[in-house]
Amino acid sequence: MIDTAEDRHKFSSVLDSIGVDQPEWIEVTSVEAAKAFAGRVGYVPDFGDLSRSRSNPHSRYPVLIRPSYVLSGAAMNVVFEEPTLEYNLSAAASVSPLHPVVITKFIDGAQEIDVDAVAHRGRLLVHAVSEHVENAGVHSGDATLVLPPFSLPESDMSRLKEIAQKVATAFDISGPFNMQIIRKAGAGEEEAQLKVIECNLRASRSFPFVSKVLGHNFIETAAAAITGANVPEPVDLMAQARDYTSVKVAQFSWTRLGGADPFLGVGA
Repeated sequence: MIDTAEDRHKFSSVLDSIGVDQPEWIEVTSVEAAKAFAGRVGYVPDFGDLSRSRSNPHSRYPVLIRPSYVLSGAAMNVVFEEPTLEYNLSAAASVSPLHPVVITKFIDGAQEIDVDAVAHRGRLLVHAVSEHVENAGVHSGDATLVLPPFSLPESDMSRLKEIAQKVATAFDISGPFNMQIIRKAGAGEEEAQLKVIECNLRASRSFPFVSKVLGHNFIETAAAAITGANVPEPVDLMAQARDYTSVKVAQFSWTRLGGADPFLGVGA
């Protein structure tokens, strides 16, 4: 199941099979296929001269290149124009040569949400929903997280829990897992789109944060789920009213690292 979650093609196929939404995707088989995909799923910018974008659909970017089996977004890049596509595809293929590279539509201006959770034999035990301050496109480890969320309606919170349960069941999870989900507001009365972009079958660096904020030791629950000893009953921590908001802000060492590029992106 770890392989199924880390292999981009297998993971996306599982999400499709259980009816969990995700950005449009394709496994890369050639540069030309990647260019054609970018032209099909990209969007025409709403600024400047649009004539070139309309006449050449391959100029419709951005797309996100996602290699398999990487930590902290290594070789993961948002591509905004065709000339840089081949270079970034080569970098992604070299960092994880035995596993597929997937290209997905990059949804610009979307909100990103982190879900930290623990399950036992596919049953969701606890989960935490944290909201990013930055838009999707900043690595979750570098992002500013807010818990409890300050802008998500109850309907979205319920849908996020349902997604976490579906994923836990599909991967038969016993232990900790972490998901990143993007939220794109709907037009008018339409409900927001919630699309899963990643799931890691392990504890994330935000587990200590959500444990402190919610007053529940997620690692203790995860250890019980892994060993199968003294497994607690499920509890919905996000349904409990709280009179405070907590914020996690990343601390960087740019000033102490000569030549460091202080730029945040999809890779940490």
